[in-house]
Amino acid sequence: PERILAEEMKVNRTTLRAAITSLAAKGIFETRHGSGTYVRMLPAGSTTEGTLREKLDACLLLVPPIIRSCSMSIRPSHLLGLERLFPVAGAALRNNDMNTFVQTQMQFFLEAARVIGNDSINASLADCLPDGRSLLHLLESCGLPLRETIFACLASILSALRHADADEAAAAAGAYFSHLKTMAENA
Repeated sequence: PERILAEEMKVNRTTLRAAITSLAAKGIFETRHGSGTYVRMLPAGSTTEGTLREKLDACLLLVPPIIRSCSMSIRPSHLLGLERLFPVAGAALRNNDMNTFVQTQMQFFLEAARVIGNDSINASLADCLPDGRSLLHLLESCGLPLRETIFACLASILSALRHADADEAAAAAGAYFSHLKTMAENA
């Protein structure tokens, strides 16, 4: 059951649900609802997986409007949740822990989208975000200055959200995915 799993993982149920939804959208899990949620792992190499460049193109189209909408309705409690991710991402960057760095970035966008409160938007975002492995390989292949640029773009998004500047938040989200796309094209 969801409650027990959330307690074992020491996360709240909303976070667990978001993770399950994200993994299901990426074709890693299959969920079936009825008297509870049943999850089974799908075989690797799902045909729903797009290439990294396709995912980044999708993100360039979808994420800026989602972030713009988020900035118009974000509450201080949501902002605090996003701010808490930054020390984790910064420490991961300093310690060259790219796995945590990637996970934190994806969590940032999923948490931001949750502000809107629309499950369809959350599922669409989870489906279009690059899978962790591809993004991990991309970031491992580039140098520290490019990783710092990505971190700076993420910080710009957060800053714009703090100031409720919808246009700046959307532009920063676009810059974030543009940088990733350029890195992928040059890799």
